Amino acid sequence: MRITAASLGGFRNLQDQSFEFSPRVNLVLGRNGEGKTNLLEALNWFALGRSHRGSKAEEMVAFDGESLHVSLEVADDRGQVLHCEFGLDKRGGRRLRLDGEAVVKRADLVGRLSTVFFNPESVELVRGGPQARRQFVDQGWSETDPVYLNNLTHFQRAMKQKTGLLRDLKKGFLDYGAAREELTAWNREIAGYAAEVCLGRRQYTELLTPYADTVHRALANADKRLEFVYQPSLECLKKPAQNTHLADDIFNEFDYITESEIKRGRPLAGPQLDDCLVRLDGLDLRTFGSQGETRTAAISLILARSDVMFERRQIRPVLFFDDIFSELDGERTRRLQELAAKLHQVFIATARRDDVAGWHPDGLKAWRVQGGQFTELED
Repeated sequence: MRITAASLGGFRNLQDQSFEFSPRVNLVLGRNGEGKTNLLEALNWFALGRSHRGSKAEEMVAFDGESLHVSLEVADDRGQVLHCEFGLDKRGGRRLRLDGEAVVKRADLVGRLSTVFFNPESVELVRGGPQARRQFVDQGWSETDPVYLNNLTHFQRAMKQKTGLLRDLKKGFLDYGAAREELTAWNREIAGYAAEVCLGRRQYTELLTPYADTVHRALANADKRLEFVYQPSLECLKKPAQNTHLADDIFNEFDYITESEIKRGRPLAGPQLDDCLVRLDGLDLRTFGSQGETRTAAISLILARSDVMFERRQIRPVLFFDDIFSELDGERTRRLQELAAKLHQVFIATARRDDVAGWHPDGLKAWRVQGGQFTELED
């Protein structure tokens, strides 16, 4: 997959400008705060239907503007071209189009533009809390399996209803008998979706691990095994795999703790409490990993997502590297650059020319940004 061209207007501090990109390596140089990350954010937005930085629409619209507009030309690996457009305004309006057709639901964007993003916060995949790892698994598997995305969406909606019911029941706003009966109904519905979510997470981590291990060995140049192991929170999933009646087992576990949930006013079990363990030669990197080990492991896991996507959908996602090389030594930096550019279109944003010094990949295009204005550099 390739982003072949883009046109931006009113996006953060960026001057209105059009780009034609290399299908191989695109380099953006500039000091911090000049607009490097903003460009990558604009190009990546359509892949998620939101900012990877968690920014609100009004934060992305230029300070003195009312709205923004970004259009992309995307080519898949078969050469088919897709025209993607999105517009946002400070009042919360949003306009999405694919080949001129309006897109109503954000879920319809999943997989249309496939990307993988690396930035200094990527290390949180290993060092951070369970939520980062759940989101990583959910996003990666949703991009490759629409059925999983559907089950995850329904699970989250049903869990939100259950959470509200428990909260209101604890506060005494509801009749106990009617609310208890309603909770049983929600638990039955949630259990069915939870079973599919848990099985999907387990399948994804099992698919990802060998790819991540291969990438890690190449980056670290070391014979150490990297593992990404699913850690379910539900007791019935910790037993040897018996998936025939998994939804019933989950419902029974929910039902057993319902009174405790009512007393506390919140759900106490379910996939929303899952985690994944990142191990290097059997050691938990979150506890025992050095800074270099955790960063290399995080990069390996994130890059392995692209291999799973290719295995399942025959798509190579676009890779974005946002100021990550300063945290790696020279050898690992060069191995990562070569490994990424071999099969993917790559966008690299860096404030340090030294990060790419001596590297001359085929098809390189480069820009320097200053005050939101991009100038294409000559070879």
